[in-house]
Amino acid sequence: MLRRLRIYFTGFAIGLIMVYFMFGNDDSRDLDIWTPSQRILEEIRIDSILNESQTLRCYQMCLGLSDSLLLSIWTDAEVKSLNPGGNPYRYAIFLEKDEHSFSAIIERNEAEEQTLISIEDNKNPTACDCD
Repeated sequence: MLRRLRIYFTGFAIGLIMVYFMFGNDDSRDLDIWTPSQRILEEIRIDSILNESQTLRCYQMCLGLSDSLLLSIWTDAEVKSLNPGGNPYRYAIFLEKDEHSFSAIIERNEAEEQTLISIEDNKNPTACDCD
């Protein structure tokens, strides 16, 4: 019985080591895409209506956001629900960069349509009239 347990745990340990080396340092895969916040950001990234909206272009011009920085907001940010279970859903998206701290508010209705409410640079406040 003890021999079987030793063989089992040896195989289990070898499997853990193999999984660590296979998936541990691989940056080409996004292994956390299944998390709720990453799913929300993925929906924002692929929403062509939101990405081509006049409101987004206005905030991008007003705050001087480059396309790569805007993509970073929709990729690397943290997401927080402002009204869980509400209708429409509102999400706050936060991104800390070197000299910037961005926060965006996105609203999603029942038809899965997303609308940009605002984007702000908290470290360098700028008044943008993009309503």
